[in-house]
Amino acid sequence: MMSSDSVQAFNDKVAASPELQAKLRTVTSPVDFLMLAKAEGFDLTGADLQAIAQNAYQHWIESLNPKVGGFFSQVRNTKVLDDQLKTCQTPADVMALAQQCDVELSNDDLQQAARAAEAVPGFSFEKLWFRGLGLIS
Repeated sequence: MMSSDSVQAFNDKVAASPELQAKLRTVTSPVDFLMLAKAEGFDLTGADLQAIAQNAYQHWIESLNPKVGGFFSQVRNTKVLDDQLKTCQTPADVMALAQQCDVELSNDDLQQAARAAEAVPGFSFEKLWFRGLGLIS
């Protein structure tokens, strides 16, 4: 099976299975995700994971309001900012980073971004990150 076919088949199974969706919510790392996929009969590769994550990111970023989406796009496209974002431990850390970028983000903005991430079907690094901040469970 080609990679993209595997990804599509896995995404289709996730969409059709509330049980699998619940299991995905317990994933805490890319390795956990690949192990869960394997347990479900899908031998996904690192490239497959990247494709899934990129697709989830696009779905998420397009659902955000322009201010919040613009901030996260700017950060993702600037390595030094992206590295700083990855070290943020609290919503206040993220708001401070946003201020450095001349963007005023509120806790409510972050909550909305977290809810948008949670609404994306399947696996996403954004979900893991927002869980780490304590904004989604």
